[in-house]
Amino acid sequence: MIESIEKRAGTAVVFNIIADLYKPPVLETWKEMEQNHLLKRLELLARDLYGFESSLDGILPDDFEQLCKIHKKAIGSAEEKAVLPIESLYKPWTQDETCTLPFAREKGYLQGDPALHITFLLNELKMEIPMQYKGIPDHISILLELAAYFIEHAPEKFSREFIEDHLDWLSEFEIKLKEKSIHSFYEGITRLLIKVIEAQQKMDN
Repeated sequence: MIESIEKRAGTAVVFNIIADLYKPPVLETWKEMEQNHLLKRLELLARDLYGFESSLDGILPDDFEQLCKIHKKAIGSAEEKAVLPIESLYKPWTQDETCTLPFAREKGYLQGDPALHITFLLNELKMEIPMQYKGIPDHISILLELAAYFIEHAPEKFSREFIEDHLDWLSEFEIKLKEKSIHSFYEGITRLLIKVIEAQQKMDN
């Protein structure tokens, strides 16, 4: 039982670290990567939990300023035509068959069914969403932090279904990120995340 609890806690740590890496860069996280080898620790955690080898070598930007620019151009700014990591954009706007809006079945719109479901869950859990994510509650950082919370605190079935329902769009995101190809940092993080999720799902089955 202790081993199982420790494994869940370790998995939650992995999800939370990756969640932070998708957020707008802050100096604290940069220092953890540059001085305290956060990416290497992430690799080793994933290896110990799931048994696969991965490498994030060579993806760290040259400095904090470059990381900020990469974030903006790659995943952080619609004005830069970045590949925004927001679930609703990758799924039909709604599954509600009674909805008569002309774009109801189309992709590429914010505040779709996934966003409504995440807002509902956050309200139920009495969790405050940061101001910067008010209009995009299904941003990947929020999804990963929720997944981490459920892995550690909820029944296994619930966390498994949450991951299946809300993190099943990452392959499409990865493809678009490669097409944008600003820098290998977010491509490498996303590739590792997909491997982690695949390994987690195999463990749960």
